[in-house]
Amino acid sequence: MTDRPSACRIFAIALLLTAILIPASANAIEVKKKLNMGGGQSGGGGPVQSGPSPKNPLSQAQQKALFDAVATDSDQFLAQESEKKSSGQPYVDLEKAAFSYMPKGGDAIEAKLTGSEYKPKKSDPTKGTATGKKKALVFDYKFEGTKFTSSEPPKWEDVDAGSEKEKAAK
Repeated sequence: MTDRPSACRIFAIALLLTAILIPASANAIEVKKKLNMGGGQSGGGGPVQSGPSPKNPLSQAQQKALFDAVATDSDQFLAQESEKKSSGQPYVDLEKAAFSYMPKGGDAIEAKLTGSEYKPKKSDPTKGTATGKKKALVFDYKFEGTKFTSSEPPKWEDVDAGSEKEKAAK
């Protein structure tokens, strides 16, 4: 003879399970509130930035004008680096360079093309071996109306990748 569970017994079991499971999910909500990863005071040991990212100082049209100016002004340097590559000299790969810019105050902008330096292989001059050095081609511009004009001739800078990583770690 088997006893069939009554409706009252099923209700009691459901009530017991609900009483056990609901407080567990409520604690999860409290933990999530404590894990707020936003800015403000933090107990961690490092700088925390709060708020939205800074607004880009250039409009879309100005960014395009700056990019076009850098592309035009870098043509001669691209040709020089290509010539170095074909003659077997160390060269900077400007075709895969990273583009960045930084406002310098007022209407002045500094734009950079940063690329890795390579030494061509003697067996195949179209391929190169990385030297581990990085160089940046730096352009200084002034924004006048709707165009950028060069305020100084472009110049090369050595980029010390090791010290940048150390600075970022501090």
